[in-house]
Amino acid sequence: MRINIEIGDIEAFIEVAETNSFAKAAQNLNLSQPALSRRIQKLEYELGTSLFDRTTRKVQLSYSGRNFFDRAKGIIEVIQTATKTLSEKYSFPSIVKISAVNTSLRNIVFPTIKLFKKSNPNCKVQIIERSANYVVDSVLGGECDFAVNFMGLQEPGIEFEPLFEEEYVVIFPKGDVLVKKRKIKISEIKGRDFITVWKGSGSRIYFEDALAQHKESLEWTYEVRHVPNALQMVEQGMGITLAPRLAISKEYQGLSFRPLIDPKVTRVMGLIKRSGRKLSFDSQELYDLLKQKFLKN
Repeated sequence: MRINIEIGDIEAFIEVAETNSFAKAAQNLNLSQPALSRRIQKLEYELGTSLFDRTTRKVQLSYSGRNFFDRAKGIIEVIQTATKTLSEKYSFPSIVKISAVNTSLRNIVFPTIKLFKKSNPNCKVQIIERSANYVVDSVLGGECDFAVNFMGLQEPGIEFEPLFEEEYVVIFPKGDVLVKKRKIKISEIKGRDFITVWKGSGSRIYFEDALAQHKESLEWTYEVRHVPNALQMVEQGMGITLAPRLAISKEYQGLSFRPLIDPKVTRVMGLIKRSGRKLSFDSQELYDLLKQKFLKN
């Protein structure tokens, strides 16, 4: 049996149910009261039941109306979600804005975006590469949709979804005496020329805090702004450095590395976004793709 119910009829029913007033509902829907009444009467006719108990003083849901109310809300929510999804998916150009800590770009962000673009060729992606502290700021400030970072877990207003844990490694030139070791203690690299990133870097703050908890520290000889610069200096034989495992790639053929122990330093890489924020269709798709590729159970 065909039921002739329109979305406007359901919306009218919900508005009357929530306001308990035909006058207020008509005003909210920008309808005349007779037009609103006709919609309710039509809906009641199609459903074969009275939805409201009406008196001269008030309007309230009938038994059937109470049973129908939650279903009606569900119908509208499904339609709104479907409409929003289609609108976002096919209204071009779509732009996804993702912020990321520098060490995550080569091995996490870039390969995932490359895969994402295969199924979303018309979507543009804006990549905001920052140090860890500023990545958090870009999320809180709304500059990006979401971010890849190792900071944010304790930040108010931030949702942090962990992906995996990575270790810090000691990085040195190929052929260095350290290559004979499987793991390297902090005591074994003291006195070496140490290349560090600038003191405002989240990576440096993180590993210095971790060392301090074990009453350890390293004196630096060189300080640079970004990890890739430190790695190039190591390739030049200017010293050694500490960096997350992800910072190393096949590009650096002149480098070797070993895990750091005594103390061991690790960090959790994850996805961050503003608390309660609903991502756009394309942003959510990229977010989910990152989870699919890197989430370690």
